[in-house]
Amino acid sequence: MAFLGIPRKSDWKGFGLNGESRYGMERRFDVATGFALRSPGGGNSLMSPSHAMNRARGAMLGMAVGDALGAPLEGLGSQQIKNSYGLVDDYVDGSRAWRRKSDRWRLPGLYTDDTQQALCVAETLIECGEMQPSHLAEIWRKMYRTHVDCTSGKFPNGVHRNIGRNFRKTLEKLIAGQPQGEITQASAGLGAAVRVIPLAIAYHQDSDQLYRAVVECSLISHNDIRSVAAALAVAFATARLLNGEEKAPSLILRVAGDVARCERRLATEYGDRIVGLSCHPNAISRCIGQVERAVELSQEDAFAMILDEARHHGPSAPFKLPTKGFAPAALATCFYMLIQSESYQDGVIELINLGGDADSAGAILGAMSGAYFGYQGIPKFWLTPLHNADGIDTRAVALTLPPEKVDRSKIPDLIEIEKHLCVLESRHRQFLSLSQTNGHKGGTVVDSSIQRQHDIVEGPPKPEPNA
Repeated sequence: MAFLGIPRKSDWKGFGLNGESRYGMERRFDVATGFALRSPGGGNSLMSPSHAMNRARGAMLGMAVGDALGAPLEGLGSQQIKNSYGLVDDYVDGSRAWRRKSDRWRLPGLYTDDTQQALCVAETLIECGEMQPSHLAEIWRKMYRTHVDCTSGKFPNGVHRNIGRNFRKTLEKLIAGQPQGEITQASAGLGAAVRVIPLAIAYHQDSDQLYRAVVECSLISHNDIRSVAAALAVAFATARLLNGEEKAPSLILRVAGDVARCERRLATEYGDRIVGLSCHPNAISRCIGQVERAVELSQEDAFAMILDEARHHGPSAPFKLPTKGFAPAALATCFYMLIQSESYQDGVIELINLGGDADSAGAILGAMSGAYFGYQGIPKFWLTPLHNADGIDTRAVALTLPPEKVDRSKIPDLIEIEKHLCVLESRHRQFLSLSQTNGHKGGTVVDSSIQRQHDIVEGPPKPEPNA
């Protein structure tokens, strides 16, 4: 496994290193440290290990923050969000927008299954030293079978939270004992793309290892070419940002080139396991490529261009939201926001207020922005209330260390933490329901219990990285 902090000579390939890329951007590589240098626009400054760790932590925590911010807005349109909240620029619980749908109420600062799945991938990498689909599937199985002892809610999926229809089908087949190759879904959503951030951290210096790990990770639940290619796009973009590349339109062209090559490889190497190759062989690379032109337009015209291209690649129904959970559209929108934003905060706020698949899109943009701006670029007023921030951070740090230096005792138990968080969210919903029925005094007892539970789930202190 090519951990971020300990490069090997065999890892010094891919991403156009030591020569001219197909887009003419010279990439230089320092053999003394194994870290890629910035592109010419970034001043060719060498990225230190502490700087690299800062970016890795930013990617993981940025993912969780974007997910948690977008979670209550999932399924809403931009006008609905505006009518309910004005502009959402902090954690909300969704009760104002979803008054009669308590299952849509979220615990502020709590991420969804998107981040949960990424943490499962990180757990597999830390435990196994490589991407092992069977190990990842076993973690999912254990999470599904975990009993949550709480009278204030029902937990039909164990500690898996807020899961969508397609992932639920995957879990049901997994629990029923179907072979791993038969539990996947032909979906063009973002489910595979949101969990690849740990892979980008682990394999950011080896494009071939990254490609294979992402494909195997994706195929457990998604076998549509558009979903798998979307996961590759997020992984390759994040890897480039971790390597110090600038978030400029040229980055979009390089990622589009990465994905186009991957799409061709998928047709050759995985043609018997992937669907949609004849209908949508290059959907994701084409949609990402459009972003390089879209950034020169007004936002309204840019979204129109993104939507027009995405509609050529097989959506199941007409749509108008650029952040709909359809990979060709939502992913291109994330890349557009990445290039246009001047800070982590600005980009994520603008994206989640579009609605649609706001949690998944928020997680993807949050991860890429976090990889670029680093841990210190994420506002503290979002990091401090983020539940399980220490657990996420310690796993990010562990992914940057050689296996023998990872202290597992410092990493909170994933399933136990998620069980406590499920209880917290359930009790928060109970508090909101009592408050609506009896006024705020009716929820006082539940509210105090929430605070006690919050004190429990924060876990052990995180190690102090040099970042």
